[in-house]
Amino acid sequence: MYVNTSEVALAPRTDVESYNVQMNQATLDILSIVFEFKVATSWQITRFLTQKDQSKYLYRKLHRMWQAGLLESFKVYSGSRFGMPVYYMASKKGLQALEEQGKYALWHIQNYPEAKALLSWGSFKHEAEVVELASMEVKNKSQNFNITFKGEFRSGSYDFRSDKNIEIFTPDYTVFYSIGGREFCIYSEFERTPKAKEAMVRKIERYARHLNREQREHSTLRFIFETSGMEQSFWMNILNNQPDLLQKLKIVTTNIQLLRGCEEFLEPVYASESTIRLTKQGRLSVDTSGRIKLFPFL
Repeated sequence: MYVNTSEVALAPRTDVESYNVQMNQATLDILSIVFEFKVATSWQITRFLTQKDQSKYLYRKLHRMWQAGLLESFKVYSGSRFGMPVYYMASKKGLQALEEQGKYALWHIQNYPEAKALLSWGSFKHEAEVVELASMEVKNKSQNFNITFKGEFRSGSYDFRSDKNIEIFTPDYTVFYSIGGREFCIYSEFERTPKAKEAMVRKIERYARHLNREQREHSTLRFIFETSGMEQSFWMNILNNQPDLLQKLKIVTTNIQLLRGCEEFLEPVYASESTIRLTKQGRLSVDTSGRIKLFPFL
């Protein structure tokens, strides 16, 4: 999808009748989703709250929250026949409401990006793809298992020293699957651009270092890559430079070329230590064609 944010501007509220929105649970739920994922469209918010793509009630609710100044909105040209999707982000008034309700710590609120930074092309493209992936996955919620989400602001782990908040690990989002009385935590990292080999190893080491044994037993670190080539490079790097990390953490990978629908998150689209194979046809490479399910017992 082509996305252009070079000329994006927040929708003005001039000549719009002021609207007072009741600060109820529905309002807070919407504010929390937008805050934690930084940006979101109406259909993505609807997926999180109803597991559906459309809800006239939520569309009206979002518009009223924008009228009341709790949200900012902007349109982005997507280069598709669907035209210009409307995205929402938290406004200063919305952030203040979250702080007053005690939903987040003050330093969380202060770290919410300003519009100028969020609408830079690289940042927006990453956040837009993250919220789309997460909102697709939530549609798999069923009677067999419950799914809950934490966005980046709530799913990260931090160390507080010398009045500074030091990042330990900050997944793009975290998914909790509750199945038959058991809960499984899926830390999800979306890699849109290639990273240095050392940077990827350090990222995994932070999870291995700061999750205790019990947490590791019920947790999976999932990398979702932009391309299959990035996924193959990841495994080549880990196998050659730090294979012992695979004994400390359960790591699975996939790429967005395999995630074209919500149901595919539960299909055999993941590579793991047990499925990858090193091959040599002129040069050493990794075969990631063997795939497993996120939960093989389902």
